[in-house]
Amino acid sequence: MKRYFGNEVFDIAPTSFLIPRQKNELLQDAEQYPGTEENPLIYIIKPSASSCGRGIYLHKGVPPMPRGTKQMVCQRYIGNPLLIFGRKFDLRLYCVVTSFDPLRIFLFDEGLVRFAAEKYPGPDKELDNIHMHLTNYSVNKTAELSRASRGKDFDGEDAVDIKWCISDFKKHLQKEHPLGIAAWNAIEKECDDVVTKAFLSIEHDVIERLRMECKDKTGRCCFELFGLDLMADENLKVRLIEVNIMPSLATGSTLDKAVKSRMLAHLLTMVRVIPCRRDEVLTALEKKSKEFLPWGSVKSPEVVYKFGDHPNISARAIEKPLLSAFNKTSDPHSQLTTEEHLMLVEAEEELRCAGGFRRVFPQASTVKTYLPYFTHGVSRNNYLLASAVCLNGA
Repeated sequence: MKRYFGNEVFDIAPTSFLIPRQKNELLQDAEQYPGTEENPLIYIIKPSASSCGRGIYLHKGVPPMPRGTKQMVCQRYIGNPLLIFGRKFDLRLYCVVTSFDPLRIFLFDEGLVRFAAEKYPGPDKELDNIHMHLTNYSVNKTAELSRASRGKDFDGEDAVDIKWCISDFKKHLQKEHPLGIAAWNAIEKECDDVVTKAFLSIEHDVIERLRMECKDKTGRCCFELFGLDLMADENLKVRLIEVNIMPSLATGSTLDKAVKSRMLAHLLTMVRVIPCRRDEVLTALEKKSKEFLPWGSVKSPEVVYKFGDHPNISARAIEKPLLSAFNKTSDPHSQLTTEEHLMLVEAEEELRCAGGFRRVFPQASTVKTYLPYFTHGVSRNNYLLASAVCLNGA
């Protein structure tokens, strides 16, 4: 996406490499951006398929390459993080994608703020002390939280624990940050942008895989919950650190239980899961084994709409503004099939049932900004939903 649209537009994550496969690219990055005294060259290295902070370490300069077939992720370290009482933190947001064609992305209104156990000493100091530099809950939950490590800002209350909820973080910014509530508004806007662009970057690949693997070619027969880890720097710039496809739903603390149980309840309501008898469902599915699931197959050839210029869009893509009305006799593009009408109804019902989930894409205020970033053009379904969203102002 950076190659297509530039670093400035898609600066949503720290520069990362898979080593040793991308050793040459890593060396080139280190040579081109060697770091400064204020912003030294630090990389954070972590296993490519691990969890709970296992195997993570920091290295000043280019790290040694892993041996054998072992692959590691090498990521530029964010050296100027936003701090709370002198400690680093990250944000765990819960994101649900209910469809990829059309793309519909939701963020839950509550999440977790996870702190390092000790005060942050600076980007190149005490790199071996993971309790200062890492915010993984599994790493920090066993650390001693002494008064000395918490600083002088405390007056008897346990003001900073290992974990907060997002609403507490918002209240803290409103009270303590120089910008007040504007600081939270800026971070929330950044989070929405980063999350939307992250899923736009994989949208085409997911759709292609769905067409190969699923009877429902649109991906509307399923949904997925993601745990997104993001970090804000001192300038309130937010970057995506990790996308977890199996976020922990463990409720080992009262806070976890309050956040995650409510999130799951609202999720099941939004996707409209209906209790049923498993044996009856299996029998019904067997009878339909030779049929497509509801919604049918994607029409061929597909209609693709063009917004902006980049290499992957076919010359046959249609350049046409969003619709101002549906089913206009003078405009064939506005005519809705039964399936398309049901798709729009489904999206509207889903939004009405979203509860604590907020749809970040598509939104009426931003959808036109993101349409040019569909790397292979805007599908008919995305075009229709974007038009409906703008017409409804939702």
